[in-house]
Amino acid sequence: MKPNRIIIHCSDSLFGSAIEINRWHLEKGWNSIGYHFVICNGQVENNNYLVCMDGAIERGRDIDNLGAHAREHNEDSIGICLIGKESFTESQFKSLEKLVKQLMFKYCIPVDRVIGHYEVSNKRCPNFDVGEFRDRITYIFSLKAT
Repeated sequence: MKPNRIIIHCSDSLFGSAIEINRWHLEKGWNSIGYHFVICNGQVENNNYLVCMDGAIERGRDIDNLGAHAREHNEDSIGICLIGKESFTESQFKSLEKLVKQLMFKYCIPVDRVIGHYEVSNKRCPNFDVGEFRDRITYIFSLKAT
């Protein structure tokens, strides 16, 4: 697969990890986790919090394998899932920014091809304004260019 888009998602769960999402997707009959990356929020079962997992980037499906995260848009996209429902941590956003910038550079993906799941579906996912996220990345790139 030659990715030319990055699609950002949320798990719509209070806690989770790549291992747990893989289990959830297997229970749906999928062959593995649908996302290529998962960004944790530090929350684990029983309302426990692990600071070392807040913002941790976990690998999901191999990047060379077709994702299963955005119906009719998997063939050319990388799927990133943030653990959470309606709010995300500062550490998650820092990790998302770092990961997205790395992927943009590696695969020559322009910032306007970094989108939220809601931009290709009738869902609210990832429950934040990805346009503002794109603007932030664009601003950071412009600062580094000067």
